[in-house]
Amino acid sequence: MPSTKGTLFFNPSSGAKLPPAEQAALRKAAEDAGLDVIQLTRKVDVSRTIRDRLDRGQRLFIAAGGDGTISHVVQPLVHTEAVLGVIPVGTYNHFARDLGIPLDWRAALDVALTGALHQVDTARVNERFFVNNLSMGLYPELVARREEHGRDYPRWKARFWAAYHTFRKYPHVSVTVDSEHHHEVLHTHVFMVSNNSYDLSRVGIDAPRPTLSEGRLSVYWLPKLRRLDLMRFAAQYLRGRVREAPGFRSFRTTSMKVQTSRDHLHLGIDGEVTTMRTPLMITTVPQSLVVRVPR
Repeated sequence: MPSTKGTLFFNPSSGAKLPPAEQAALRKAAEDAGLDVIQLTRKVDVSRTIRDRLDRGQRLFIAAGGDGTISHVVQPLVHTEAVLGVIPVGTYNHFARDLGIPLDWRAALDVALTGALHQVDTARVNERFFVNNLSMGLYPELVARREEHGRDYPRWKARFWAAYHTFRKYPHVSVTVDSEHHHEVLHTHVFMVSNNSYDLSRVGIDAPRPTLSEGRLSVYWLPKLRRLDLMRFAAQYLRGRVREAPGFRSFRTTSMKVQTSRDHLHLGIDGEVTTMRTPLMITTVPQSLVVRVPR
């Protein structure tokens, strides 16, 4: 393999979908900087590609896409000497925002190449790592319904379609949660485990994590609610007053076990939907990933 500064994995179908001219400009800027650019398709085995290049001494790997793209690139990087760079061109870009990485791809590319090195936590569910959160109940259903029309369908229409059909189906989960100091049987529509804690005083989906290195999981859930009560909770959430919502619960831990009578559970992991065998063993993996951040 020719000597390069690193590899950039580019997902052209990420939520924000750069215009073709910007995609070409990003590719050229990356190649001019000495990066090997790989466009992500279903045929690309990201983990195998990264492991092969790690074996050959390459250390910089950049994910240009959304949170789902980052999640795929992260899998083989945890507990290695590799450095992750992030170019946020997805829909929400939660991980990049929490790290203070600029949302302009040119500035983000500069950070990925010359930024400071910063160690952050990841978390793991069974054999899969995640950097943001995993969820059960309503959220995975929302994501699955949202993606049914494909990436070219207008996003606002996709979200409306998803909300309508999810609330009609109204999925919930029944699970037993065990951690160091907590044992409870839950019947819930909303259950989330995050890699470090969110600042829930902030408004809605932009709620940030003040740190990604506290070495804790934060667990959030609501008891099973009527549709109207759940809508009231959503209103509190969007106003940044989620802790005032009746029944809202949370705790922090370093590890937990989630059991259910089902063989599999549908999960949302870093914004993507997957199915995983139960039980779920969820742990924090402190200081396990090196990321380039602004100096």
